[in-house]
Amino acid sequence: MANQFLVKETMAAMRGLSAAEITALQNGTYDGVQLLGYYEKGDTPAPIIYYLAPTTPDPGT
Repeated sequence: MANQFLVKETMAAMRGLSAAEITALQNGTYDGVQLLGYYEKGDTPAPIIYYLAPTTPDPGT
């Protein structure tokens, strides 16, 4: 199921991610979250893609 996105219709739904969904994001089951709207589905010009950021600091060059 890799290379797929977890789809949420609104930011409220995204804030309410379940523990299982968060785990699936962390273990690479999903590449990120695709948000279809902020307050309601379709209220943004295009879906917004969120990717999981690394939890360790960037070591730099």
